[in-house]
Amino acid sequence: NEIELKNNNNNDASNKLEARHPFVGLVDHVSVMSITSQEIRTTTPTTAAAASAARQIGSQIDQSNSNSIKIHYYGMACPNNTPLATVRRKTSFFNSGGAHDNNENQQQQLYEKGECTIGTPLEFVENYNIRLTPNVDFGTAKTLTQVLRGRNIATKGMGVSGVEALTLPYIRHAADHGGNVVYEVACNLLEPKIGSVEMIEVELEKWIQQQKQQLSKYDGDDTNDQYDRDYFVEEAYRVGTTEEQCLSVLKNADEDEYWMRYDQQVFSRFNEFLGYK
Repeated sequence: NEIELKNNNNNDASNKLEARHPFVGLVDHVSVMSITSQEIRTTTPTTAAAASAARQIGSQIDQSNSNSIKIHYYGMACPNNTPLATVRRKTSFFNSGGAHDNNENQQQQLYEKGECTIGTPLEFVENYNIRLTPNVDFGTAKTLTQVLRGRNIATKGMGVSGVEALTLPYIRHAADHGGNVVYEVACNLLEPKIGSVEMIEVELEKWIQQQKQQLSKYDGDDTNDQYDRDYFVEEAYRVGTTEEQCLSVLKNADEDEYWMRYDQQVFSRFNEFLGYK
């Protein structure tokens, strides 16, 4: 997730980001997943090992940071096997970043480095976000969320199977983008082999056509061509990796030296992001 960094003299102009996704801390989420968990939904040696590893990671983070981070466990790492979605509602996630309100500093006051969710998901969850343009207001953005949300299939006859969707406001710099707020529909693909990115794109195109028809009622058919995809959608993009990408890395990288190089690369990029040499 993108965060805003400030230096000691409060001259943060060069570090401001155009948008901030909701977050709970410097490290939002650590997922430890057994590669067999998608096929086996009960406790097995591999899923138990994943849960144990998640708890060890959480314990180490907690001890290393002198209780300045609040750890939330989910899945099999949690004694009650609580789903991530339920745990996240107990955090400051929905009161942060672009979704903040007047209590936006609450998590910083309680925990210096925020919070972190750590656990073991049953499914490999993919993420796909659709950032809309300033031409799309909050009410209209919510209609796209409804079109994509999987739980609406049974009740409203719309949606993509296995997709969780949330409408999030983003803070914009008006001088650069012509509007100080845009909205993004953030999607969790809980079953990406069933409800895929391709299916989301199909429904997105249908939604765009519906919006064009609505606008043409007011502006006339002769102006319909000006409302193309770019009028509504700034960017639609994956967040993170896919299951296939992860399995490919695990299959092709079985030497300790590879992982040492990989870890060093991640560490170096993280330091670079934070502004350290």
